[in-house]
Amino acid sequence: MAEHYTHTLIAKPKDFVPSANQVQQFISDMVTKGVVPLPVKITGRTATGETRTMPNPFGGKPVVHEIQIPVKIDGLDRIFSAVAHLSDYNVMVSGFGQPQLPPVPIEFSDAYGVSLSCRVSSTLRSTSNLHDESSGIPLPFFGKPCDIGFDMGFFTNPHTGETIKVPDAGCARLWIEVELGKFLFPQITNDNLALLNPAIVADACRAFGIEFVQGCFWG
Repeated sequence: MAEHYTHTLIAKPKDFVPSANQVQQFISDMVTKGVVPLPVKITGRTATGETRTMPNPFGGKPVVHEIQIPVKIDGLDRIFSAVAHLSDYNVMVSGFGQPQLPPVPIEFSDAYGVSLSCRVSSTLRSTSNLHDESSGIPLPFFGKPCDIGFDMGFFTNPHTGETIKVPDAGCARLWIEVELGKFLFPQITNDNLALLNPAIVADACRAFGIEFVQGCFWG
């Protein structure tokens, strides 16, 4: 099994772009409610428009990586001022401990790392993560630009390798990532990826005023 698991909350209206105020409010709420253990570290990144080509670790065509640079964010109340002028950015808060509001159910009672990110893009990007390249489905890698607005999301069950299909989860301009510490994976029953704590989902729907669907990626 791979090292890291990330659960994703994907905007159902794929062209939706949040305001920087909405991003700041949601991330602040997640910290206040203890989804990410204190003390938290806050970081930001934005795309430069430049790319670098790297070998594909799974074989096949080379992977084109977009070069990103850090965005300085001095605190949760400074998210708006740091990213309001940007059209492509990622804001992440991370911590280590026992979350007061665990994001997904895992069988682990010790302290562990949790990070939560809001990803905002000026273009549609793939939110699928299909590990089976022999499927013949022409999906861009997770996070890569989509020329076509895929409606169906395709994901790979980390326990069985089976493909999980989620309607309205194929691409978006906004998604939220919750990454767990090394080797921590939730149980997935009946290929159901609706695993995120319902309180977090409800807060996201309220903060952004839209519906979300859920996916995952790991590696």
